[in-house]
Amino acid sequence: MIYVGYQGIGKSSISGKNNCVDLESGNFWVEGTRVEDWYKIYCNIAEHLSNQGYKVFMSSHKVIREELNKRNIEFTVICPSLKLKEQWIKRLQKRFDRTRSTKDFKALKNAEEMYEENIKDLTSERKAIIIKVIDYDLMEMINSE
Repeated sequence: MIYVGYQGIGKSSISGKNNCVDLESGNFWVEGTRVEDWYKIYCNIAEHLSNQGYKVFMSSHKVIREELNKRNIEFTVICPSLKLKEQWIKRLQKRFDRTRSTKDFKALKNAEEMYEENIKDLTSERKAIIIKVIDYDLMEMINSE
């Protein structure tokens, strides 16, 4: 199964548990750039791992969702509700404060600037799990799907 997850949902935290893989899209950046069709390779890897029985967690970039839809690959979006905006941004801020990574800084800034637009776009997909409370168990959510 493929899950497309919004930033900060816990993809990395459950990676390696119960057959879950976090397919980090940041690995497609090489020396500050990535090839134009990187998302096709990314989707190839996700599809391959999913076909082997892994629960694959991918980033939520629109180009990825478009590619999965184009290939008729079933996936489930996981994202917070619009009502969690302030709490979600605080969550991302805490993560950045802890890691000080460029990736986490970009995620925080993206949420600060684009949260509502991102969530509305994600929830327009065919299948979505909406996180309604800030204290949740991601594994429980996907297992009860």
